[in-house]
Amino acid sequence: MSVYLDHAATTPMRPEAMEAWVETAKVLQRTPGNPAALHAGGRAARRMLEDARERLAYAVKAEKNEVLFTSGATESNALGVMGVARARLRENKKRIVTSSIEHDAVGKQAAIAKSEGFAWDVLPVDKDGVTNVASLQVGADIAVASLSHVCSETGVIQPLEELVQKLQDVAPVHTDAAQSLGHIPVDFAGSGLSLMTISGHKIGAPVGTGALMVKRGVDLVSDRLGGGQERQFRSGTVDVAGAVALAVAAEMAVQDQEEADRKYRDLRSRLVQNLPPQVTLTTDAPSSPSIVHLSLETSHPEVLLLALDQVGVMVSAGSACHAGVTRPSQILLDMGRSEAEALGVLRVSFGPQSTAEDVDLLLQYLPVALAQAQKLDGRSF
Repeated sequence: MSVYLDHAATTPMRPEAMEAWVETAKVLQRTPGNPAALHAGGRAARRMLEDARERLAYAVKAEKNEVLFTSGATESNALGVMGVARARLRENKKRIVTSSIEHDAVGKQAAIAKSEGFAWDVLPVDKDGVTNVASLQVGADIAVASLSHVCSETGVIQPLEELVQKLQDVAPVHTDAAQSLGHIPVDFAGSGLSLMTISGHKIGAPVGTGALMVKRGVDLVSDRLGGGQERQFRSGTVDVAGAVALAVAAEMAVQDQEEADRKYRDLRSRLVQNLPPQVTLTTDAPSSPSIVHLSLETSHPEVLLLALDQVGVMVSAGSACHAGVTRPSQILLDMGRSEAEALGVLRVSFGPQSTAEDVDLLLQYLPVALAQAQKLDGRSF
């Protein structure tokens, strides 16, 4: 039996999205056309693309012309943060503000930003993994600020509204909402945000799909030269079938959110209330109901993961982008944990297919797997 509890890394395609993906591909096979072409095939492809844009915009409460289709969150984050920063450099805005809980898709832009003359200002987090927005020194030099809506590792909901209010009329704010859509309410129009990233494979759309919402009037300088697609911000022929599937997945994620919220909270309670003594919640801060971040008394999480995997239980030691590398979680270190404490972490994340039986199997095998990991620690906890 296989138990998949790593939906924050990627989640299976929703049946509705897969059907839309396949059907759109079949239409394009029968009547091929690049959406930029003027002939009948191109016009048909363009209609499907623009319909998908409108449906996605409606799902996240944005305007149709604010949606840029991308290849996923990594591209959207890079384009959103650096694109705005480069545009505002013309006005001598040279400071980029982020937090220490950002995904590498944002965090690793620092080297590029510094090479182009920007200052990279990282806001700290408290012991529960909540960004300290109050520490931000507001100034006219800020080009853009970026703060994840939900931390992809710990699941902690970040004070995005506070940041938006603090920078109102000062600088645009971008958020990575890859872990938000379908889990907590997302309202681009009502948020005051200037840019927002979503990722297809986090909500049941195909891998390689995503979008960046760009508020009307916000300018970007793209480093992607080419045919000028997507309002000249993201050159490259748009994946029409992927865009349609992304729109359908977003619609379903929003439609199912209330029911999913109840389900995930029940699963979370079932897990937390039955944890073995050596496993505790990492943080008490408000978090996404779908992500449970746990601290364990071991310095060998890879052994724990492999032991669980051998019995068919799939979970994560943190962000999937760090898989295979045993090193302390930088986010946990920033939260004030020791290196040993920052190693002993486990992320459990739920999705539409998750069940109470899945949680029970994890609870059944977790103590045994933890004992195996602790044999290699060389010290007692």
